[in-house]
Amino acid sequence: MFLSLEFPGGDKHISFFALDLAGDEGFDPCRSSYCDRDCDRNRADRAVRAANDALDNKPSKNFPMLFNQFRWEGTTGWEYWSRDYDKVLTHALVVATALGLPLHVHKSFDAVLLDAAEKAGITLDFVAAVRVTNPVTREFEYTNRQLDNGEYIQLVNVVLPQGTPSIDLD
Repeated sequence: MFLSLEFPGGDKHISFFALDLAGDEGFDPCRSSYCDRDCDRNRADRAVRAANDALDNKPSKNFPMLFNQFRWEGTTGWEYWSRDYDKVLTHALVVATALGLPLHVHKSFDAVLLDAAEKAGITLDFVAAVRVTNPVTREFEYTNRQLDNGEYIQLVNVVLPQGTPSIDLD
């Protein structure tokens, strides 16, 4: 599973993606289908929802408008209807931590990344993201080309502010 935060373009706003999902063969977004609790799609979607609940700002959830906009085989993605990039970054990092995976940031988010981190009280560093050597899905080759072109960075040495909630998917 490959996690990224990016602006997908068009009329879409900042979005969190989980790509190259294992156990997603035959997924059809137009049909109701069983998804094993431990499959990547289920784990990623549960983490997104749980992080939103854990980070809530009473009287509503952290993001009242967090929409599962991108659903196709091998991909799940959530669009934040917010310009609070500090909250978006915090949410994405809580999800990545729960899934035990690094968060990648597309160059489309570069302009606001460091300001968002500073505003959220997050310290981080980043390195060039590298190609995924054995992707689960053929469709991930497009992202691998983007990785080869230097379009993503990987966040490292991330320290979230004291008191940031963590979530447990078990």
